[in-house]
Amino acid sequence: MKKETERKYVMKIWRSMKRHLRSFIKNGEQEDLHHFRTGVKKLRALLILADSAEKSPGLEKRFKPVRKIFKQAGEIRNAYINQELGKAVGENTDFMREQQQIMETATLAFNADKDQHRLRLRKTRRSILKRIRSVSKLHLTLYYYQQLESIATALNQLRFDESLHTCRKQLKVLLYNYTLAGPELEISFNEAYIDQVQEAIGNWHDNQLALELFATGETGSSDGIANGLKKQSARLKKQLTLLTRNFQEQATTVTELPIPQVD
Repeated sequence: MKKETERKYVMKIWRSMKRHLRSFIKNGEQEDLHHFRTGVKKLRALLILADSAEKSPGLEKRFKPVRKIFKQAGEIRNAYINQELGKAVGENTDFMREQQQIMETATLAFNADKDQHRLRLRKTRRSILKRIRSVSKLHLTLYYYQQLESIATALNQLRFDESLHTCRKQLKVLLYNYTLAGPELEISFNEAYIDQVQEAIGNWHDNQLALELFATGETGSSDGIANGLKKQSARLKKQLTLLTRNFQEQATTVTELPIPQVD
């Protein structure tokens, strides 16, 4: 990946992040906060890849001021998502009101720091752009191959615990970077399949969060809600088990779709 290509990508994502951050502070729309956080994830993915090619990596470390904003925004998003999960399972309890209060309080604190957010973004962007370097085709190919091999090893010994969520994070890094790295990779990368796997893991993880929130009795949930979530968990585990068989082979095999014949 050429240095100038990386710089243009960073600047494009950064402009989008700033726009969504300003919009959230002004309007409080959750989609804006979601898009801001997605932008942070995309940039961090690129910096992880770029650092992997350096003898003295430091780009991800320089990104820490932005990650502080990301984590602060995460408090708002978590409370919002908890409320959405509650709505999905029919909750109407003190827990829901507590999450609403957390979200409102966190939003006030986040917005109060808006000037600090802008300063951190500006300084970090300058620091990153000065130090970003090109990444060779050979390194890109080795990085993707090694990451896929590591993920395959984990999925071959499938455990439904935090290690599965770690696999999803690794997959997301590869997917986020594929926009830039794809044209230069010297191995096949089945983007559609890999995206399907990460989404299936995400669905399982979301269900686990719901189980933790609503199946412990702390939120006043009914047995019916807990049982429904457990049944859904069993279905998602079965789906993932089938989907991730021969992961390495499926992840690196891309077949051309047949061209429809016109009569």
